[in-house]
Amino acid sequence: MKISEEIAETLRDEIIAGIYKPKQRLIEEELSEKFFVSRTPIREALKQLEAAGLVTIEPYKGAFISDVDLEEIRNIYELRCVLEAFVTAQSVEHINPETVAQLRGCLERMNMCIDTGDTVGFAAENTSFHAILFERCPNKVAVQFVQKLLDRTAAFRVLSWRTVSGMKKSMEGHQRIFEALVAGDAEAAQKHAAQHIRLYMKEELIPLTQKKGRGSEK
Repeated sequence: MKISEEIAETLRDEIIAGIYKPKQRLIEEELSEKFFVSRTPIREALKQLEAAGLVTIEPYKGAFISDVDLEEIRNIYELRCVLEAFVTAQSVEHINPETVAQLRGCLERMNMCIDTGDTVGFAAENTSFHAILFERCPNKVAVQFVQKLLDRTAAFRVLSWRTVSGMKKSMEGHQRIFEALVAGDAEAAQKHAAQHIRLYMKEELIPLTQKKGRGSEK
């Protein structure tokens, strides 16, 4: 992991934990001193956070903390557990050999990203995996609702896979979903799709929400 990515990871957790206030300015010089680095990796980290929607960079003014509604994000993830599991189950009967090959290719590339620590590539392949799956779902209304939920959390999800261990855990969930799809087991596919999202909520989202709550009490 590059230094800028490590800094972005730390700042992301601090922002969501409420250490920084909404619209608070992030001063490059202060961050350079905090992380014992030059301003170059600081600027790169801020750009990553801007892409994630956590920071707003204004020309000639600097970087400012964006508003993050964790309660809304948590509600969306709870709804995703239901809808994505449904969409996944609906897709099972429409999986063909070509789809299986496409999904397997995504998993192989995700494993390669884990080996090289490529979090950006992993996120891209994750998106591709689910997009391929959604295409096979006959209920397009459900797919549209899921996509809207994904769009609303896109900013938050960009930096979700921050470590190799995090990517490995995510990969395990994808593998279980894939195996259920190949086996034609709609019930198992639905169960693993829901568990895949709940695991992220348990290990990432809920702890961050609790941190934010403790931060606001100080």
